[in-house]
Amino acid sequence: MNISKEKKDEAVEYIQSEIKTIIESYGPRVPGSKNENDALNHMREELAKNVGIDNTIKQNFSVAPRAFFGWTYFVSIFTILGNAIYFMTPVFSILCYIIAFVPMLFEFVFYKPFIDSLFEYGVSGNVLATYKPKGETKKRIVLNGHSDAVYEWHWHHVGGYPLFLTSIITVLVGFIYSLVTSLLATFLQGPLGTPEGWLLYMGIAAFVFTPFYIMFLWFCDYKTVVPGANDNLTACEMSIAAIKVLKESGIELENTEVVALITGSEEAGLRGAKEFCKANPTYGKEEGIETIFITYETLREIEHLVIYNRDMNGITKNDAKVCKLAKNAAQKNGVNLKYGSVFAGATDAAAFSQSGRKATCLAAMNPNVQKYYHTREDNYDNLSPACLSKVLDITIDMIEEFDKNGLPND
Repeated sequence: MNISKEKKDEAVEYIQSEIKTIIESYGPRVPGSKNENDALNHMREELAKNVGIDNTIKQNFSVAPRAFFGWTYFVSIFTILGNAIYFMTPVFSILCYIIAFVPMLFEFVFYKPFIDSLFEYGVSGNVLATYKPKGETKKRIVLNGHSDAVYEWHWHHVGGYPLFLTSIITVLVGFIYSLVTSLLATFLQGPLGTPEGWLLYMGIAAFVFTPFYIMFLWFCDYKTVVPGANDNLTACEMSIAAIKVLKESGIELENTEVVALITGSEEAGLRGAKEFCKANPTYGKEEGIETIFITYETLREIEHLVIYNRDMNGITKNDAKVCKLAKNAAQKNGVNLKYGSVFAGATDAAAFSQSGRKATCLAAMNPNVQKYYHTREDNYDNLSPACLSKVLDITIDMIEEFDKNGLPND
């Protein structure tokens, strides 16, 4: 595409400027909050300058912002309770551990609403803006980022990744230890038996983990919402800037729509992307319109730029051809991107892939999570222009290649 370096440099400056504007103007963007909706409306207005207001829509949905991390309360409280009940009837302690585990399984492992009805609801939204082609639409590339910001991960802020990881691993080890101990006691002494001998001492030893269960109650600091500059305003503004640079360079594609999809409430368990797929069941699946979704996530550390071919704790597979398209575009820009997996957590790409759409995710963050991630240090003074510039180059080449040739055959 005939896009000058000057235009691309201006786009990178625009991304950084807009991130600062959103953070300073709208404050904490809790999923389902007025601030998040104000930021979404602002981004819709920015998109309308390039695609026209008639080509933008905002779809609202209900969300319980605290539900996704609410499972941490269940783990803490019911594991402590199970450890105490163990000395009376171990079989009932097993029941406590099941209650502790199941919400985590549904909410965090499979990202399915399970305990949402126990929490207060708010209204979030998704913004969709379409840069129309000159002719009939035969292809569509959807660029995606999420608008909300997360409640601060307290122990990551206090002690960095070592303390954060230690707290999680210790809780997991303690939970497994207590569950195994209760199963042994139930099997060896009967469902209603009282632990004796070495089983009694194993139950007492379980209390070593109690301080970590108490710590886990403060996994999130619900009084502090991070600025979310890198995670994930970089993604929102990358999606917007790509359309902006096409428009300002006078480039109109023949038959390919370029779409910016700004999803709300990703930090509440991919709720925005899931709601978009539910509210628009045929979008991206129309006969005769080949559609792909490119999600961006935390565009901060260029040395860790990767294509996620697996997502959602490694259990969801993203589209191989879309991944290959991204890899080819990166190679054209002198970067040999590796495929990777989200081993703990998920991106919006997982929601699109699970719904039968073709998707992948480009992310640029260290797997050994850095101090800024999900803390108050994720601010507009901690951006990487070099990373933003490289991802923009890759994005423009993805659009061009997809427009000309569609998805790779191999």
